[in-house]
Amino acid sequence: MKRLAKSTMILLATALMSSSAFAAIDFTDDFESYTLNDGTNLGDLGGGWTAFANVFTGFPACTPYLYGYGPFAAPNSNSAFSNIALGNTGQALNVFSNYDDDQHANGNCIESSVFQERVFSAADAGSYTFKFVTEAPVALGADVSTYAFIKLLDPNNGYNADIFEKAATLTAGSKSITVALDATADGKILQWGFTTVASNYLPSGRLYDNASFALAVEPPIYVGDPEALPIPLWAFVAMIGLLAYLGASKLRPKRKS
Repeated sequence: MKRLAKSTMILLATALMSSSAFAAIDFTDDFESYTLNDGTNLGDLGGGWTAFANVFTGFPACTPYLYGYGPFAAPNSNSAFSNIALGNTGQALNVFSNYDDDQHANGNCIESSVFQERVFSAADAGSYTFKFVTEAPVALGADVSTYAFIKLLDPNNGYNADIFEKAATLTAGSKSITVALDATADGKILQWGFTTVASNYLPSGRLYDNASFALAVEPPIYVGDPEALPIPLWAFVAMIGLLAYLGASKLRPKRKS
């Protein structure tokens, strides 16, 4: 019987290890390891942060689309896209419009984004949450918008956005976005980060801290809704059976010789 119990435990461990609890994407950044911007351009930001801009006709209508540029390493800059600034609890990521783009002066709409990017693998499948803290050091200019996002882009379909979820960052506070990513996303481009949409050199800065992108917290195991179980149903049933067997064996009186 000990061998049976051991085999059952091995099967359970295999089931748990094959679940999304071991997905590869587990990202955190508190921005404390970066160089604090001193009011000058200090080269690349680092940490894998990437920048991209889209330009549209007119503001705030932002249509039609004109062109885009990037991606490139996000700068620790005084005037373009991003830098590292002092926040309420230490260093934070400051994301703002690309003020080096002369389309500001033309009254056109500039969508400036700073983000992380990964090629998604089927092994990474699961439900993910992008969490962060927003600080609002200045009031935004009229019609300026800022938001966090998660995107899933299909490189085999003109980089069409299969997923594009947003959370507005107009106000300060803790915020999050959760998306479900299954094995069909294999080979697609996953992005999470922050965007400003602005023109006319209007104020657009927002600070972000304690950013993470990782598996969402699974709900507790409970009987009654098999679809809600974070482990396979057969593994759950086997676990209950094993616990019942072990409990019964403890209660069974031993035969005296």
